[in-house]
Amino acid sequence: MELEAGAIPAGLPDPVDIRVRVARGHRLVICLDETVDMPAATAAAQALRIALEPDVHVIASPSTTGRGPILTVLQLVTDSQAATLRPALENLVAEFRQLAGGLVDQLRAGVSPVGDVDGDCPETVWFRDATWYLDPHGQHCRFEDPGGGVVVEADIHAPDTVDPYFLLLYAQTSGRHGAVLGACVEGFHDMCRLLDLAGITGG
Repeated sequence: MELEAGAIPAGLPDPVDIRVRVARGHRLVICLDETVDMPAATAAAQALRIALEPDVHVIASPSTTGRGPILTVLQLVTDSQAATLRPALENLVAEFRQLAGGLVDQLRAGVSPVGDVDGDCPETVWFRDATWYLDPHGQHCRFEDPGGGVVVEADIHAPDTVDPYFLLLYAQTSGRHGAVLGACVEGFHDMCRLLDLAGITGG
């Protein structure tokens, strides 16, 4: 099944109806016909995103039951909620960047040869009165404080980088930042929107 750019296929609920049926924490799942392939489902999701408000997100995914693809509609954080949370979000981002930068500096000091992040990494580093265990993988390293349970996943080449998933993981494991976490009802997707509305880019 092929769709023209921006076309909403027949059989889908009207965008106005979708808006009424979706709410915070209550996703709307739309099952597509078996004749719809994934490229067409992705195009339908994009068309719905354009037709709906910016705080509504639509995801296309393959069926898990052997039938047609699925569209999942999420109600994300609103503009006004994001504006209220912006100071708390900026505090979270600043804290994460400071911690990630300090941990990567300790990693660089402990690798052999010194400063070569592609060299042999130490198993642990000492930072802020705690031993952090390292799990380097590709351009990232997972730093974990087993005593406090805090996890910092950092880009070892650019520790200032803010990845929505890694930032959410830090907020969850830090035991703080409850206001931001409370707003991330849809997890990664809400965090993406918060960062986007705040104008906080990856680096």
